[in-house]
Amino acid sequence: MSRRRGALAALAALIVATGLSACGSFDSKASGERLIRDYVKKYGRGTITLTSVGCPSGVAQRVGGSYDCKVSLRNSSSGATGSGTITIHMVAGNKVEITGPQDIRVQ
Repeated sequence: MSRRRGALAALAALIVATGLSACGSFDSKASGERLIRDYVKKYGRGTITLTSVGCPSGVAQRVGGSYDCKVSLRNSSSGATGSGTITIHMVAGNKVEITGPQDIRVQ
């Protein structure tokens, strides 16, 4: 169990170590899910994979606003799994981002 938490905590650290954001016309579901997929693909280093992601649709774009997406992750080395939420923050220019470790709640 602590091995799973360690692997998932490592993913969380990798995700927040960057300032990547998704942009374009705003669609809360597509924007949030794309951002999370890109983060996990880039920073999961082939060890952490995203097994599911779901963000709400219809969230009105409001700079300074945020919404939560549900995620499930898997460590391909150990087989450990975890699920939780990642908070997506809306910023100027129809962009979304994950701003820090407080945004990632995966167990």
